[in-house]
Amino acid sequence: MDDSRKKRDPGEPSPYRRWRDAKLSACPQGVDALMVDIDRLAKISANEAAELRDRIRRFNMAIYRCRDRTVDRATIHAFAATFGLRRIDRHLCAGEDGVTALEKAVSGRRKRYIPYSNRSLSWHTDGYYNDSTKPIRAILLHCMHAAAAGGENGLLDPEIAYINLYDTDPDFIAALSHPQCMTIPANRESGREIRPARSGPVFSVDPVTGTLHMRFTAREKHVIWRDNAATRAAVAHLMDLLADENGPALRHRLDPGQGIISNNVLHNRAAFDDDPPHQRLVYRARYFDRIETTD
Repeated sequence: MDDSRKKRDPGEPSPYRRWRDAKLSACPQGVDALMVDIDRLAKISANEAAELRDRIRRFNMAIYRCRDRTVDRATIHAFAATFGLRRIDRHLCAGEDGVTALEKAVSGRRKRYIPYSNRSLSWHTDGYYNDSTKPIRAILLHCMHAAAAGGENGLLDPEIAYINLYDTDPDFIAALSHPQCMTIPANRESGREIRPARSGPVFSVDPVTGTLHMRFTAREKHVIWRDNAATRAAVAHLMDLLADENGPALRHRLDPGQGIISNNVLHNRAAFDDDPPHQRLVYRARYFDRIETTD
C-alpha cells in the first residue's frame, strides 16, 4: 500500500501523546533531581557542564551548588556563555553589563518595582512585558547572600503546565494561544510612556528554536486578559495549578553559591526579611538565547 494512503494504527500514540508520556515519565519528584555540584562557576568542567545540560534537557532547568564563592558579575557572563547565552537583555533596571542585582532598594527607580523589594513575587515568566521580537528564552539566578528568613522560589516547567492544561481541556490551550490573550498595559513614569502596552499569547511556538514558549504573570493588577469565557476558565485553571501545594511545582530557597539556570521556567518568590548581616542579594541575567544542551 502506498504510504500516503496508510491510516494510523488506532493503537499507535499520537506525537503529542509520545511527547507527553516521555515528559511526564521524566518529571522530577523533588528538587534533588535538579541539583548539580560544581567547583568553579567561571570555568566548569566538561562533566559538570554535561550534568547541567542533562537536567535542562529533561526539566528545562537545573540548580547548581558552587563550592567556590568568589563570584562576580563577569563570572556570571562567563558561566552563561558556556551554554550559548550571550545576547543579554539590558532592560530598564539592569546594570550596564545587563546583570541585575536583585536586592531591596531604598531609593531610585528600582524602588517602584516589586523584584527590588522584600515583598513576595507572584508566579511569572521573565520578560512577559517584552516586545514579541525580544522574548526572554533563558534566565540565570545566582545567590550571593541569602535573606535572614524567607525568599524561597517556586519553580514549574512550562511544558508540565501545558500538559496539565491540555489534558484537562484542549480548549484551554487554544484560549491561551490567542494573540490577544494577555495584554500588559503601558508603563509610565511621571506621565511619560517608557514602554507601550503589549499584547500576545501565553503559549506559542518559538519561531527560532521550534520549542514551546510561555509568557505569563499571575499578578492581579496591570494585566488585561481577553474578555471571554474560554480565557477566564483557562486562566482560572492555571492559577489553581500554581496555587496547589500538592501540585507539580517545586520549591527551593537558594543558599549562597547556589543558582538556577533555566529556559525561563515559571517561578515565584516568597517574601523575605533582611537584617544587617543577612541582606539578600541575587544576581539575575536574562537572555534572548535558549540554553544550548548539546555538548
